[in-house]
Amino acid sequence: MTTKTRFCEICKQPIDAERLEAVPASRLCTRHAEAIKSLGGEFIVSASTEVISKAGSLKRNYGGVSTSKVRNTKAVDLLRQRYESEIRDV
Repeated sequence: MTTKTRFCEICKQPIDAERLEAVPASRLCTRHAEAIKSLGGEFIVSASTEVISKAGSLKRNYGGVSTSKVRNTKAVDLLRQRYESEIRDV
């Protein structure tokens, strides 16, 4: 599968094709993806169960679980600030 080249949001280096294949929504290179784990991760994932019981029924029937994934913008911003301060200090 051919993947279009994408660049890291932090260091502007190309993201590995293997990483893009594994995590298509990623905007971080492998190095920064590891670094952001200590800040809560690149994405915030939440899950909720689907209730399929009839309205007013005391019996609760649950269906599947739906998940949603949102970018952790606060962590990305903090990581960018750290990277920029490292660049200035060098």
